[in-house]
Amino acid sequence: METYKFNQNSLVRCIGFNPYKLESIFTHGILSTNKANELGIPYTRNYKGYNSDDHISMIRPLYSSIDDPRSCYYTMVPKNVSLIIEDQDFLYDYQEAYFNHADEVLVENEIPTSKFVGIMVPEQFLDYELKDLPMIPIKSTSYEIIKSTCDQLIHYLSTKNHDTNIDEYKELLNELKMTIAELNNDKDDEDLKEDFLDIKLAINEFMAENVQTTFDSLLECEHTTLEQMLNYMNDKTLQLPIYGVGKSLTK
Repeated sequence: METYKFNQNSLVRCIGFNPYKLESIFTHGILSTNKANELGIPYTRNYKGYNSDDHISMIRPLYSSIDDPRSCYYTMVPKNVSLIIEDQDFLYDYQEAYFNHADEVLVENEIPTSKFVGIMVPEQFLDYELKDLPMIPIKSTSYEIIKSTCDQLIHYLSTKNHDTNIDEYKELLNELKMTIAELNNDKDDEDLKEDFLDIKLAINEFMAENVQTTFDSLLECEHTTLEQMLNYMNDKTLQLPIYGVGKSLTK
């Protein structure tokens, strides 16, 4: 699979596998929290992070190494669908903003789809069925973030004529809330930490199964893969080339 040859100011944004977020970004561009609110577009961060509501965290591959565990590129890109962006202004000033990694930069407000030049996908995930992919932020410790992500995805699936079992969903959310409450009272309890991870994995499995069912019906096939879902979304929106994740970072 061909890899993209980055320019000096190429940027990358990891967007995961959640089809609601993929289709929203393919349609509206990449938006900050405040910009999404201004436009009336539902928005949920995967994690609370350090960036302000007016900025979007991006990766600048020129300062990345796929072999450096301290880089954003190493941490994020091999595990996500990502977008490649060119000709976009960005901020990189330690006196003006907080940065977590040397290859992290910030973009103000939004990145329009006209700046997108490619989609980047770890090749090993292309043949994964949708039910086997992460649809929620598994590492998140926030009930609100996990619930908002699920609520948005359930609404999105309903626009594709899929009815999610809401009673089962509410039972999972209730278990999540109770587990978090118990863990807040004893943050060092290893059994509770394991229970917390287990319930998040159960919620992800529930959501991923619903995504699988939805796209199997939508595409009139069985065992829809990530590649099939991406091609479906890309063909009707951006029609961008799709690249693999490689070690050649610059021209």
